[in-house]
Amino acid sequence: MHKNITLIKGDFEIEEAKDILRNLIDFKIKFHQIKSFNSELKIGEKDARSQARIIELKASMQKMLSIMEEAEANGYNLKMEAKIDIEFQHQETNILNQEVVSH
Repeated sequence: MHKNITLIKGDFEIEEAKDILRNLIDFKIKFHQIKSFNSELKIGEKDARSQARIIELKASMQKMLSIMEEAEANGYNLKMEAKIDIEFQHQETNILNQEVVSH
């Protein structure tokens, strides 16, 4: 089963768009930093998937800032839309996928 939610939709000035996206990306980075830190406390190792995701998110932040600079330099405002797709999965499938990945 699939569901989706519209998270961002509208026309934004550069600073508004930058604030929205920076806060979103920062929140996700902090989420993965905490997840990795908790893993380190529990099992003595940082969470590898969270560490990889932090690198991806930091790259996304740089790309976003570059886009904002380009838009600002050319006098543009931005129209943005972001949707979240949610897919229901049976818990057994999810657990099996985690076991396969961890071995």
